[in-house]
Amino acid sequence: MIILLLVTVLRIILGTILFFAGIAKLADFSAFVTAVVSYQMLPTALVKPISYLLVSAEITLGIALSIGYFSRGAGILASLLFLIFAAALTNVLLQKLPITDCGCTNFLFSLLENLRLTVSTPNWMLVFSNVVLAVVSFRTARSSQRGYGLESLIHQMQRYET
Repeated sequence: MIILLLVTVLRIILGTILFFAGIAKLADFSAFVTAVVSYQMLPTALVKPISYLLVSAEITLGIALSIGYFSRGAGILASLLFLIFAAALTNVLLQKLPITDCGCTNFLFSLLENLRLTVSTPNWMLVFSNVVLAVVSFRTARSSQRGYGLESLIHQMQRYET
């Protein structure tokens, strides 16, 4: 029961982080597109489509993880998304690009900013936190326990029908 609860809580935290990060980017989409351009990793023609894809992925995966539906697939995709963010930030740091806003707005980082930890500017702590989120996402997805959520409810209903 403790494992089910832990998987559920971690999944909801990850989903909430992704959902609100996506919503924040959508609310100021032009600033997010500008942030993506500043990473200098994409051809100009791909910046806007990739930006839409990232925001859509964050919101969709956030919802899926939060409600516990398609949680294994969503967890694996979320892990990949966090690793992409970590790789992009690493690229910025290694190239020493003059980026002051990473474009990675979410409530977790806002809490860290309140603790006087700088996370809006690309730094190694931000890379590390994305790697940690990727590992937690992957471990949650690969857990033999589904946790509580829509997926487990549907599974239980199917068992009662047979």
